[in-house]
Amino acid sequence: MSIGLCTVRSGQRLAIILAAGACSLPLRAQAPADTTPAVSVRPDSVSIGYGQRRAADVTGAVTRLEAPSSGRGSVVSPEQLLRGVAGVQVVDNGEPGGSLAVRIRGGTSIYAAGDPLYVVDGMPVSVAAGAELGAGRDPLNVLNPADIESITVLRDAAAGAIYGVDATNGVVLITTRSGRGEPRIEYDASMSSSDAARFSPVLNATEFRVAVQQYAPQSLAQLGSATTDWFDQVSHSAFGQAHDLAVSNAWQGGAYRLSIGYLDQGGVLQASAVQRLTLGIGFDQRLFADHLDVRANVRGARLYDRFTPDGVLSNAAAMAPTQPVLDPTAATGYWNWPVTGPSTSNPVEIQRLAEADATTWRALGNIQADYRLPFLDALSAHVNLGYDITRDSQTSFYPSTLHSQVQGAQGTEYLATPRQSSSVLEAWLDYAAALGFGPGSVDLTAGYSNWELNTRYPAVSLSGLSTNLLGTNGLPPATTVLNVLGLQSSHLVSWFGRVQYDLADRYGATLSLRRDHSSIFAPGRGSGTFPAVGLAWRISREPFLAFVTPLADLALRASWGRTGNQSLGALPGSPLQAPAVDPNLRWESTTSWGAGIDFGLFRQTIRGTVDWYTRRTDDLIAVVPVAAGVNFANYIATNVGSVRNRGLELSLTAEVLHGASRNLHWTAEFTAAHNANELLDLAPGQQAVPTGAIAGGIGTTIQVLQPGQPVNAFFVCQQAYQGGKPVENGYVAVAGGGVVQGCTAANLRAYHDPAPRWILGHTSTVTWAGLDLAVTLRAWTGNYVYDNVASSMGNYSALGTGAPFNLSADVLRSGFVTAQLLSDYYVRDASFLRVDDITLGYSFTVAGQRWRVFATVQNAVTFTGYRGGDPAAAGLTGIDGGGYPTSRSVTGGVSVRL
Repeated sequence: MSIGLCTVRSGQRLAIILAAGACSLPLRAQAPADTTPAVSVRPDSVSIGYGQRRAADVTGAVTRLEAPSSGRGSVVSPEQLLRGVAGVQVVDNGEPGGSLAVRIRGGTSIYAAGDPLYVVDGMPVSVAAGAELGAGRDPLNVLNPADIESITVLRDAAAGAIYGVDATNGVVLITTRSGRGEPRIEYDASMSSSDAARFSPVLNATEFRVAVQQYAPQSLAQLGSATTDWFDQVSHSAFGQAHDLAVSNAWQGGAYRLSIGYLDQGGVLQASAVQRLTLGIGFDQRLFADHLDVRANVRGARLYDRFTPDGVLSNAAAMAPTQPVLDPTAATGYWNWPVTGPSTSNPVEIQRLAEADATTWRALGNIQADYRLPFLDALSAHVNLGYDITRDSQTSFYPSTLHSQVQGAQGTEYLATPRQSSSVLEAWLDYAAALGFGPGSVDLTAGYSNWELNTRYPAVSLSGLSTNLLGTNGLPPATTVLNVLGLQSSHLVSWFGRVQYDLADRYGATLSLRRDHSSIFAPGRGSGTFPAVGLAWRISREPFLAFVTPLADLALRASWGRTGNQSLGALPGSPLQAPAVDPNLRWESTTSWGAGIDFGLFRQTIRGTVDWYTRRTDDLIAVVPVAAGVNFANYIATNVGSVRNRGLELSLTAEVLHGASRNLHWTAEFTAAHNANELLDLAPGQQAVPTGAIAGGIGTTIQVLQPGQPVNAFFVCQQAYQGGKPVENGYVAVAGGGVVQGCTAANLRAYHDPAPRWILGHTSTVTWAGLDLAVTLRAWTGNYVYDNVASSMGNYSALGTGAPFNLSADVLRSGFVTAQLLSDYYVRDASFLRVDDITLGYSFTVAGQRWRVFATVQNAVTFTGYRGGDPAAAGLTGIDGGGYPTSRSVTGGVSVRL
């Protein structure tokens, strides 16, 4: 992947028209296309939403990625391509096609959704709403990464404010491939093998026997004679394959591209997998002497997801390693503890007999028409109509013969058939011409947007099943049947405008304004105005710098803007147990300041950008406790306070080596992003709100929302040590510093931030003749994780039951006999350096067309001092609960062009 750096101005909220050509700012030398698109744009223009602008005239900040045409490795979700972008944090949950969390310039919310707005060829893709459906693992899996031409990330306020209430978390614009040049057939195929890279360490059979003998000798008779690695029993080497076929053509004034993709990717846990079939159609036609340009894009997908049943991983960690997998005398054929009290269940039994899957059909597309008036060439009219439809069928089934069901609900089944549809209508006018009454040129844009979303969530939950067969035609008999029907409808009507002024190709200014009216909030609370200002000065074009020959480009940028966040999809609670909502609830509002420097040296062989920003979000949406008798609910969703993010982003690209004959090239790219997050204040009377539920105790939380601290800072007691070893139940008092017994509320303190202080990236690309080698590194520093596996399974008291639980290997260090859940001993530095990708390829020519073979290793090696599982697995919460393991993949493939 190559990462291009350029600057852009504000964009559009819902309908983005991205140029087929590359962003041509001199900050990034783009590789020339092999053919010329039939319907092209000026080569020096970039999309800014609701139009295009010369790259030299834009005022904001953006990172543009050229998606590789082949040799991707195992890439299921488009968000995976965002790794390495300065200021963007991508957190993967490890599952094949699993949900990815993306944060641009830090998190601005507590409970409201924090993912950016995604726009695909002009159509917004609702990530938050798609996640509520629970359809596939990731709502963007509808889009085949092989169809992506480029991804543009808008980060600053000047770009965001014209997107209004959905722009606080940034905007990601995705452009798909279009027909170019002569008729072409493209075929890409790859196969991969994946293995789990790392599990949370637990005691092996020998260590477990020693521990039981020392701390619970009364349980020795319970131990079997087996030696079982339960993680090994539920995992395997996963196979994956992907096939992509595309046919395209272009003619004078028109082009089309038809693509079909098939993906079958198994998970490293045996019960998990994803299968995807995609269809993409793109058409472009210019009419009436090129005055009318009509473009249509349609994307459809059918996804089948198999999920790991609940309890597989937790029981694999906790089941005694001295017990066998099979028991021929048992009803299910699997061994389980012959006790009625609390005990672990056989994870292999759960994985083989329980079922959890979903089938999703999704289609999105739009048609755009641009008409340039023949009697006034500077004036053009634009219309965009788009749709996004999702249909889903979900099933989870746990037969009554499972050990976990015998002890509980005696068989459960859950069925859901959610439906979601959204539509958009936008129209705008654009006038671009030189000023007749003064110097410079102006570009004026004004328009209207209407977006609607409807969700229907029917579901039925059954327990106490009288059969062990999954219900197909109808529902099986059950003692308890619970029907749920969730309905949601929202409407957003907006007016927007923008003025762009350019003087002498040196000075630029952008002013934008958007007025939103949302139906999500109560009348009078759902309207807002979002302005922005962006300024740019291209100093390198000043006459007084003409003699500085090493300086190829130098520009200064500054921006201010206000954006909003209306997404409430992340509020905790189920359809039956949701928090009350404050009738005066309003959306979050973020005010941003930013400044940047773009530079290029030595004929652009060295180029880069530096950005500084500060963002303050007010009216934070949070769920907080309410006083008894005030409300029917114990918690209420309301606006509580403010949070601030400050940061610095740096990107540098260097053409290190060209070679005498230009056959040898080495390009090195570096990124660094720093973000500091601080909760400024809460609602009156709220000094600290507990959050971050953990396993190991009923109602126990490990984090806090406290003014002056990072959001979700850990809230723990300071562990006392003696001789380098933690003292059982001994803690340092906040007042006086003495050692006290027990972790009391008076000694709890905010401690460290789960978010990384710095995110670093590096990519080296070396080409020689037909060979190419690319290596990508990624590092997080300053991020801390609460190891909930070690804390909940890290004490010897769990061995004294009639069915001894296995323990975290960390207990060999701590020696804890009783649980110490609130100790800062378990808050650990999770900084890491990871070799994300190593790709080796060879390109050659067949019948005048470029073919390529490649091999890729993903997640090759991780260097970290963290003793738990994957240091990045805790995600945005900072709590490592032993989730789906990260996999290491080896992929080989071929790319054929005819």
